[in-house]
Order: sequence, then C-alpha cells, then structure tokens
Amino acid sequence: MFPSFLLKLCFFLLLSFLCFCKKESATPEKNLPAEEAGKLAQTKPNIIWIVIDSLRGDIIGQYNVTPNLDLFAKEGIQFDYHLVNAAWTRPSTLVFFTGKYASANPVNFWDYPTTKSEVDAFYRSEKKPLPKVLKEFQYNTVMVGNNPFLTDKFGLGVDVGFDSLYDFSNYSEDTKKITKKTMEVLEDVSSKGSPLFLFLNYNDPHKPYTPPSGFTNRIQTKEILDERKLNYLGEVAFVDEELGKVFADLKAKNLWDNSLILITADHGEVMHASHAISPFTGTNTYYGHGQDLFLENIHVPLLIKLPHSEKQKTVKAMTRSIDLYPTILDYAELPIPKSINGLSLRPIIEGTETTKRTYYGETRFTQGYGEGKEFLLQRSYRFHELGKFWQGSVGNEFYLYFDTSKDPNQISPIRINQMANIGELKLDAKLEKKIQRYWKQIRSMEPKLPLYHLWIRPNPLEKETEIQIKVQSGIIRLAKFPNTVVVEEKGKVINIHTKDSQPFQISFEVYPDVSFPEFQVWFGKRQVSKSDIHIGYFGVSMSACSKDCDLLYESQSIRPIIHPETKVHFWKEGGQKKSYESKQELGTDALDILKKQGYVQ
Repeated sequence: MFPSFLLKLCFFLLLSFLCFCKKESATPEKNLPAEEAGKLAQTKPNIIWIVIDSLRGDIIGQYNVTPNLDLFAKEGIQFDYHLVNAAWTRPSTLVFFTGKYASANPVNFWDYPTTKSEVDAFYRSEKKPLPKVLKEFQYNTVMVGNNPFLTDKFGLGVDVGFDSLYDFSNYSEDTKKITKKTMEVLEDVSSKGSPLFLFLNYNDPHKPYTPPSGFTNRIQTKEILDERKLNYLGEVAFVDEELGKVFADLKAKNLWDNSLILITADHGEVMHASHAISPFTGTNTYYGHGQDLFLENIHVPLLIKLPHSEKQKTVKAMTRSIDLYPTILDYAELPIPKSINGLSLRPIIEGTETTKRTYYGETRFTQGYGEGKEFLLQRSYRFHELGKFWQGSVGNEFYLYFDTSKDPNQISPIRINQMANIGELKLDAKLEKKIQRYWKQIRSMEPKLPLYHLWIRPNPLEKETEIQIKVQSGIIRLAKFPNTVVVEEKGKVINIHTKDSQPFQISFEVYPDVSFPEFQVWFGKRQVSKSDIHIGYFGVSMSACSKDCDLLYESQSIRPIIHPETKVHFWKEGGQKKSYESKQELGTDALDILKKQGYVQ
C-alpha cells in the first residue's frame, strides 16, 4: 500500500499529463535582453495611481473642500459614473491590481484575517499582479500609504510585488508622513532613468474622522451637516491640501508631463439613514462601508491625466474599477492579459466605445448586477467563509431591484424573496423578465462551485439502497439525480432511497464550499466499507488514505474510468483546493492597525 504522499504525487503527475492546461502569459516580452528592456523602459510613461480611501463619488467639486482635485478634474478626464467592484479596502485593492473580480482570487472578502492557505493559494494562482507586470518592464514600483492589506506580515493581506513598500498603517497622524515620504521617493526616482509606478494611498477620510484644526472651516454648503459628515469633509479638505503639495512636487521635478495619473477611491461611505442597518448583513454601517453594494458604497471618483496630453473630457458612461488595470497597461503600451475581467478605458476616452459596460460586484453577504441605472442586489452566502461573520448556517437569499433614475437614494426597492416565486408579485412582464435576466447574469459571473459525484452500483441481492450525505457547514444542493430515487433534503443532510438495481449517479454541490461532504451507503442493512469505495480520477481505495486526502478526490472535468467490480465511486469536479479551516484569531499588531483605521471599534 502506497503512503498517502506518494499517492498525491502520482495523482498530480498523471492528472497534469491528462489535462490540457493553457498557460497564459501577460507579458510575452518578459525574456527580452536587458539592453532591449532598458530601451523600452525609457519610452514608458510614469504611472502615478492615487487612492483616497472612503471618498464618495459626490464629494469632488462640492462643499469647497477639493480645490486641487477640482482643478485636476477640469484639466483632465473626469468620469462621473465610476463604480468599484468591491466595497471595502482589501478586495477592492486586489481588484485594482489583478483586473479581476474579488472572487477570482482565493483571498476571502468576509473576514479580516487571511489564512496561510489563502495567501499561499494567491501566490500560486496570481502570477501577474500589476506591480509585478510593470517590474518586468523595468518600472521602479513603489507603494507609499496606509494600506495594511498590501503586505502579508500582519496576517491581513498579501504581497502584490512592489519593489519598495512604505506602509504607514502602524502610525498615527499618517497623512503628512505619507506626503513627506512620497516627496522623498520622487526625489530619488527623478534622477533615475527607469520609469516609476507609484501607488499613493491616503487613509483619510476613512473613519475615525479627526481632521486637523481649521479644515472644517473651509466647508461651504446650505446642507445641514451632522458632526460626522462635517469632520469627514474636513479630512477630505486635509487630503486635498496634501495632494496639492504632491502635484506641485511632480511638476517641480519634471515628472508631471510624462506621467499617467489616476485618482480614485477604493470604496465610498454610507451616509443615508435608510442604509444605517445593512439589509444584507444586519450590521450597523452608518458612516461605514463594506456591508452592501448600494451606490453610496460603490460610486467613487475617477480622474485621469494622460501622459503628454492636455485632453479634457467628462465621461458620463458607466466605468468599473476592474477597468483600471488594463487601462494602465494600454497607455503604457504593454500586453493586457486575456484572463482579466476588465476592459481598458481607452476606447471610452478616445470616443470609439460602441457598447455599454455592465456592473458586477461582490462584498460581504451581497452580490449585485447592474446595467445603466438599474441594479439587482442579492443577499448571498455564495462566498462565505467560516469565521467572525458567519458560523455556517444558510438562510433565505432575497433580492432587491432598484431603478436609481427614479429612486436615486435606493430607499424603495422591489423585494423578491424567492426568484422562483417572482410571478406572485404581478410585476410588469418586461420588468419581470429583466429582473430574471439580471439574476441569471449574477449566476453567470460568479465562479462555479465544485460539483461532487457519487456513482452507485446496487447489490442485486438487496432490495433497497440507502445513501446519506452530510456536511458540517453550509447546505447540500442536489444538481442531478435519477427519477428512480426518493430524496429527503434537510439542508446539511440528504437521505436517498431507491429500489432500483441499475447503476446510477447522484451529483451535488456544497453551498457555499466550506465543508467537505461525508457520505455513507447501505445495501440493505449492510454499510459499504471504505475498502469498497473508490475515489477520484484514478479510483484510489478510500481506505488507502486516512489524513489530508482531499486532493485524491479530484477529477477536474474528466469522468473517472469506473472498474466493472466497483460498488461506489466518489469524485470532485472543479473548484480550487480548499482547506476548510476556520479563520485564525487576529494578532495584537493586526488589531492595533485595524483600530487605528476605524475598522475595529
């Protein structure tokens, strides 16, 4: 009998040989000789990407707090309807740097800690985060700011590949420190020949809102402001003043003209009282974020200055944060990976866009799809991970439909408790059809769940076959089964009975994929032993492995060859390897950082 590690090794070697794996390179010029790469680098623009945490899309140009950003917007390209595809910092930043939806990478977007298995899986699967791509083309890649999710040292995030990373999330009064370090970086790179990619991330106006003295005095509005919004706007004014210093320094060091400059936010901030308690999570999110996909959470500014250009334009069409990664590569004249979800904004900027972009977003307990001003938001358990936010139970997943051209604050939705029962609402036929189409779009955009298959050859000497499948967390959802079986579904447990003597197959998924299914099969009153159960593509005996055996169940999309003498065969199709482990507790350093940033009270 082989040891389990040899079985695993054999499995991967043989399956890799059998399966066709397309390896896609985002940078075919990676192996250019150093001299050619150096010449290519000299022609590339600097890239300055500025993120202002929690800056809503309705702030710039209002309240008299953004004079520097107002001027930047007037002299460049302003996108009036820019939406982020995730609603809190870590998943939104990973969308920035991968051009993919948050669920396309293995780092959870529910809880703050990242497990070692998630981090390792990210490094295995994500070969082309933006800093690494630009580094291959001789860019000097630097992050300056307050974003603890861009390092793996605190158990909060992943390293996306910057040459230098100056993170101020451990510091109080970080905004001026970030500006000072930025100027030091610009001084250093201004004398070098290589182009610069600078990711500048201010944490203000993220809560707690504590603007320096005098900045709230700049606010001009007839709106009655409560203390929190007053201080929020004071922090916006503070960051705007600091950005004015950075702009001046870029110009003084002759870096402005040859730079592609993007200014945006990773998410907005909830300020409408009707959204104070998220209908999706039940969490108090007033003057917070990350608990839904309402427009005030996902509508953020986007301002762009093109290199060697004085192009001025206002874009009214919908754009998305997944579009920024390919836009940067496009204007740097570098290859854009085919695997990403975003599209370059260049066709919109140049007026050649012929189709309207649609929206898909994900955050805690929420998925959403939108076209134009209309959105369908779903309370969802699809991407849940066991931990602080979820203990394993699955409840009703309702839907909220909004037409924000008629309901801009999203306070009067059409609620659909069960999509199968939408006809009971007696909606206009066209609207009902549209909502159902949006629902199908959500399903098509999300990654598919792994599918489990259980093949049974009944014992002809027994009158009945019984099967029980159960999971510790989540629920079991049957995908396919013959009409000759009787099914009793109880969420975490499914009981199946049949008197059929012919071989049959049961296919099911675990929703969400957080718990590996266990099963038992009885022929009459005799339970089938592990030695008579074969698993995975190669039909390894279930009794051959007793620990860390989940990989042996894999068959990818290839149906196993089932031996004529096999009684039970079980295999898993699709999906990434899961560790099915609960999140670890936050360390003291991580808690301190999150408290300073206002994530943890």
